[in-house]
Amino acid sequence: MSGLLRFCGLTFDAPIPGTGPLGVPAIAVPASVALLPLARFGHELLRARRVRARHRGVLDMVGRRSARLRATVLDHDTPAAYCLPGRRPRIVVSAGALRLLSPAQLESVLEHERAHIAGRHHLALAATEAFARVFRWLPLAREARAQTALLLEMAADDRALRRHPRQALASALYTMAAGHAPGGGAGHAPGGALTATGPGAVVRLRRMLDARRRPHPALCGVVVTVAAGLPLLPPLLGCVPGMG
Repeated sequence: MSGLLRFCGLTFDAPIPGTGPLGVPAIAVPASVALLPLARFGHELLRARRVRARHRGVLDMVGRRSARLRATVLDHDTPAAYCLPGRRPRIVVSAGALRLLSPAQLESVLEHERAHIAGRHHLALAATEAFARVFRWLPLAREARAQTALLLEMAADDRALRRHPRQALASALYTMAAGHAPGGGAGHAPGGALTATGPGAVVRLRRMLDARRRPHPALCGVVVTVAAGLPLLPPLLGCVPGMG
């Protein structure tokens, strides 16, 4: 870092920007842009925690704990499975899902929910939700929220597929999304929860059923290296003589 600063012409005896009349806004505006999403992120975490706490209270009254499934069973005909992440995580599955799904299908769905909890996916969702609310006029913010939710569902799918057959999870998602229960319609998870039949179920099914080969590890390494080096390009270009 010291060498980079010297290469850019900044030495220890150089004047520090931000002390003049225009320096305060130059620092305050970027600081506000950074602090507003952080403040909103904390607000989203607290809001989701309160919603999950209320729902846990309801589950304690109407649900029954299954030690075999390591989940709470709700006596409801609509097939549904979701998790409440956080400090006291809980997986919830409906009686309709237990009736419709085979043991292999059910275990793959439960593994999907365990992946959400282990990966702390609710933190990523809270971050994108905060970004979308602070910068609601930006299409990128709205798109990031939707695509992050889809990518997290795919990540949970991948973890479940490491331990269970592809056909088991795909058929379970199809059965639950179709909602083959009295009244029809797949169940929706409450606020603050992550559900197996979450965003982009059709896209996820196509992805799971597509038998394309995985990319070579060398290609993955190149992609990771390029992605890690991209944030360094702006300061390096700014240090080039004639471009700063």
